[in-house]
Amino acid sequence: MRPPDDLSSLKHLPLVLGSTGAFVVPAMWAFVLDQPALVAMSMVVGSVFLLSGLYLKYRARYSPCEAIWAAVLALLFFGSLLVVSVTGLAWRAGRPDLQPWALGLASLMYVGGMGAGFIAERRRLRVIDPATGLPAPLVPLLDLKRHRVLPLPSPPLPRAATVAALTALVLNVPLLMQIGGWEANDVVWLAMPALAATVMMVLASGFGPALARALALQSVERRVGRPLATSRLEELQAVRKQYWLSRWLARADGTP
Repeated sequence: MRPPDDLSSLKHLPLVLGSTGAFVVPAMWAFVLDQPALVAMSMVVGSVFLLSGLYLKYRARYSPCEAIWAAVLALLFFGSLLVVSVTGLAWRAGRPDLQPWALGLASLMYVGGMGAGFIAERRRLRVIDPATGLPAPLVPLLDLKRHRVLPLPSPPLPRAATVAALTALVLNVPLLMQIGGWEANDVVWLAMPALAATVMMVLASGFGPALARALALQSVERRVGRPLATSRLEELQAVRKQYWLSRWLARADGTP
């Protein structure tokens, strides 16, 4: 888990995450849940995302443990994207009896995407650096004298470009098809599988490997006997002091 490249983006993070949890995530379950359940989900998930945003803004050290919590948030958001992609097809087909099967398929797709990335990264981490005894891919990312984790480099440009292109297709091609005279029913049958494929690619290329690295870094923490934090921690603390709730919510300097 790495802090954002532009730390000023933390300013509005609680509002963005809270809104996502309260409105976007429940909307993805509209084909499955009734209105009272959606309202309850909005309150619970909105609170979880809002509190997570406040924590990331004021207190997070971007440690391995916090990276595991990020995987939980990924489950709530990207799992919901998979839910709407398959339950939307059952709804369009007029087969509400297929909704339980659709939820099962969404679960399998999530596990498959995360699992593929996780297993591939675990294989990479099995290579041990003979000088340190640590997983070789982690050695360039660790400053054990300061107990810091250096930020991972940004995703390679081809992968980032591919994900961005697929996302743009999912969002814009259905609209263009309708403008071109396609029926809404045909658009749904194309857009929903494309959305599911995009989500699985993001899980396999990003969140699955990140979870594997977080668990490996926790093993390093147990080995060295101290928690690890991002190498940008001091920079983070300086930025946080500018926010008006920092007096009550931010960690004191040097607080673990």
